[in-house]
Amino acid sequence: MRRPHAPIALPAIAVLLIVLGFVASRLIPTMVTEQQLATNVLLSAIPFILIFVGILLLYITLIVLVASSLNGLLSQRVFRVVTRVIIAGILLGIVGMFQPWAMAFYTRGFSVLLIATLSYILWSHVTPAFEDVQEEARGGLAAH
Repeated sequence: MRRPHAPIALPAIAVLLIVLGFVASRLIPTMVTEQQLATNVLLSAIPFILIFVGILLLYITLIVLVASSLNGLLSQRVFRVVTRVIIAGILLGIVGMFQPWAMAFYTRGFSVLLIATLSYILWSHVTPAFEDVQEEARGGLAAH
């Protein structure tokens, strides 16, 4: 396995934004009145936005780390199997969410769908190893 390219600034900014979000969630209610908070939605949204962007930057950092460590190392076969498993998870999550019988299936379906969707986003940034075009054509014909 290659040494992953780790961006330093991205996680540092993410942590800073998350800390600022928590500080803002404690500080804003002490600086403004309830009436101002009720009429100015942006004041209430600032902590959420800061924390959300921080979490998003951490996820982007994870994508960069995984992609830089796996790109070009996985065979086409392994890549396709993992992709199909993730897609099956998405379909299973959708079925779980839209079934009318049990709330527990809905809850599990949402969790499965969320995890599978985030996994698919991450996996779509990984590229498999390059295989010979002629070999791939023979494998593609045999697969059909």
